Amino acid sequence: MPLCPQITNTPITVSLTADFTVTNVVPVLPANTQQLDEVIVLADGKTKAFYQATAPTVGVSEGDIWFDTDDGNKQYYYNGTAWVSVQDTAIAAATSAAAAATAASAAAAAAAVAAQTTADGKNKVFRQTSAPTASAAGDLWFDTDDDNRIYRWSGSSWVANDLGTNALANFSANKITSGTIDASVITVSNINAGNISTGTLAADRILAASITGAKIAANTITAANITAGTITATEIAAGTITAAKIAAGTITATEIAAGTITTDKLVAGTLTGFVVQTSAGSNAVILNGGSNAIQFKNGGSVLANMVPLGSGGLLMHYGTTPDPSGGAFPQIFLGSANISLNVNKTGGGGINTIAVNGDYISLSATYTYARERFYVEDTSISTAAPNGRIDSDGRVRRTTGSSIRFKDNVVDLVTISEIGPSKLLELPVRAFKFKADYLDSLDNRVNVIVPGFIAEEMDNFYPAAADYDTEGNPENWNERFIIPGMLALIQDLYKEVQTLKGE
Repeated sequence: MPLCPQITNTPITVSLTADFTVTNVVPVLPANTQQLDEVIVLADGKTKAFYQATAPTVGVSEGDIWFDTDDGNKQYYYNGTAWVSVQDTAIAAATSAAAAATAASAAAAAAAVAAQTTADGKNKVFRQTSAPTASAAGDLWFDTDDDNRIYRWSGSSWVANDLGTNALANFSANKITSGTIDASVITVSNINAGNISTGTLAADRILAASITGAKIAANTITAANITAGTITATEIAAGTITAAKIAAGTITATEIAAGTITTDKLVAGTLTGFVVQTSAGSNAVILNGGSNAIQFKNGGSVLANMVPLGSGGLLMHYGTTPDPSGGAFPQIFLGSANISLNVNKTGGGGINTIAVNGDYISLSATYTYARERFYVEDTSISTAAPNGRIDSDGRVRRTTGSSIRFKDNVVDLVTISEIGPSKLLELPVRAFKFKADYLDSLDNRVNVIVPGFIAEEMDNFYPAAADYDTEGNPENWNERFIIPGMLALIQDLYKEVQTLKGE
């Protein structure tokens, strides 16, 4: 009885590729045991075909075939130890010959096309004033409007193609037309005195101001080389002609133009024992070298003088004769030890006098300032509170006003936590003595213990009432900003006392 009667024993055909067909495959499941043994023997010796990219290694037997799918399905057979190519050499040779013939045919065709292209696209040379329309890369254009400058067509634009040094190696002077080489194409350092013929450089060929003193050797230009009248004041740099270059007696009044010698042309100390007057009229300023004075002339008379004094001072006064000790005319005296200004002076006493005599300023003999002391002469009395202060740096300034006109954001003090009146309750109240060298020796609190606050503690507990120096250090406390807080505390206590009384 067969093992598998339900499976028919029918041959089948398997197609692996269009060129390879396996027919009459023996059924895998035989009908009986004997047939099974025959199948096993047949299967062990059956030639197998592999179709893959890499050489098979598993289940390989001698005579098996492998098609390498990564190498154009190149065919191999297994000789028992290795895969051996079975590629038909005649086919390979025919393929190689066909490829060579194809390549030769392609080369011949390309050569024919190139020859035709060369014949059709022969480079052209243009000679005209404007840029032509090029036919191919390499075309040349001579611009007849620009001295035949040469351009070459790059394939997209005309590019200047100037001749280099080697192209002009045999370019001699007899090939140059007069006037054709412009100065802009000549390197200045290549032209020296040896290349210039005598007399070829005339004055009209030299740029104005191009020859400076640095290019002229000393003493090479003498009077014989200078045309009369060619050197004027505009050609002479200020200060270049000194006394050593002027022969004695050569400059007389006829050589000096009126008004040409001004004070900026005179060296200090070169004019002595002279008198210079600004005007020939009745009004003038006179510099008198003989008396060493400056005089002011009005109406023909000298009304004011400014003269140095033997004591080292300077006296400015009206009248002809100076009077440092007092006279019948106003004067200003600047001395080494004092400065005084006397106005409407009437003799030795004088009136309306301002004098700075080392230490003080006085008006009508009354001191208004003297070394760290300042006196206010107004003796009238006012009930107004002080509205000024003197800072530690010496500035006198007005203090703030209290009008609503000067204030914004007006609220009750108790509503602002950072300056609440209760903070004053924590402020230490101190007693102390001022240092001996701090107060004026005449102050009635020298070496006396007094109550007060410390500026640094005020800054810590209630900074709104602290004053600072120019460097930001606490220096003083300001009662104007402590009093409102104190009053708020008093009002609060008053309300509490009234409540207690009512109870």
